[in-house]
Amino acid sequence: MKFEGSSVAGVETCIEVPALRLVLDMGRCTRSAVQYPLVLLSHGHLDHMGAVAQHAARRAMMHMGESTYVAPASIARELEEFFNAAGHLDGQVIPRRVVPLSPGEEFPIAKQRWVRPFQTYHRVPSQGYTIWERRHRLRAEFQGLPGARLAELRQRGVSIEETHEVALLSFTGDTRIEVLERTPELQSSETLVMETTFLDERVNVERARSTGHIHLDEVLQRVELLPRSEVVMSHFSARYRDDEVRGIVQRKLPDELQGIVRLFGID
Repeated sequence: MKFEGSSVAGVETCIEVPALRLVLDMGRCTRSAVQYPLVLLSHGHLDHMGAVAQHAARRAMMHMGESTYVAPASIARELEEFFNAAGHLDGQVIPRRVVPLSPGEEFPIAKQRWVRPFQTYHRVPSQGYTIWERRHRLRAEFQGLPGARLAELRQRGVSIEETHEVALLSFTGDTRIEVLERTPELQSSETLVMETTFLDERVNVERARSTGHIHLDEVLQRVELLPRSEVVMSHFSARYRDDEVRGIVQRKLPDELQGIVRLFGID
């Protein structure tokens, strides 16, 4: 899956997902992010949601329609107050729709697609999101049959397909490593976007945990909990240069993750 934007720990996170027409967090309002009407907010830190008012106001100015912001239910009131304060300063009411959502609840985002939050473990109230998609497939008893036989069965009115739910994309936001241990759907997600803020001894695992973040060494101790499709690591500490991120991750990754792990926001 293609991603655009940026994610630097403590600075800004704005991950655009063109295929789904949405943005993961809004710590910076890029010119391209304005085209997407849906933003999923993981928590209230300003480097993850500080640009929501700018995003909504710019879309309104350009007559692009109302914007929707899905946020943890526990901070929805404060998010509305944030919009109201920004609108007061700007001399207008900023059009927006804030959708409070808690882990386990669902919000439809397209035909046959919906978002469902899951619990994460940061220093403030937080949650991640999985985009689910309903798909059709052949029932097990009909798999392997030639096309002509399947066509014949369809003509006879035999139900040869069944629906199933696919975890299309999962996004952890900022969290401790417990999210991998306690969220089974991440293992089956087609694409997992995972915060991996710290990479080496400059910040050890204990310090990473105390700030509510993931250390690469913790991930590598739980390789069996990662999906075998695509893992996108993001939100690296600003203390690492891009070449350092590439070098450290390349050096530490086991062979089984080579070709699966991508690095987001690295030139």
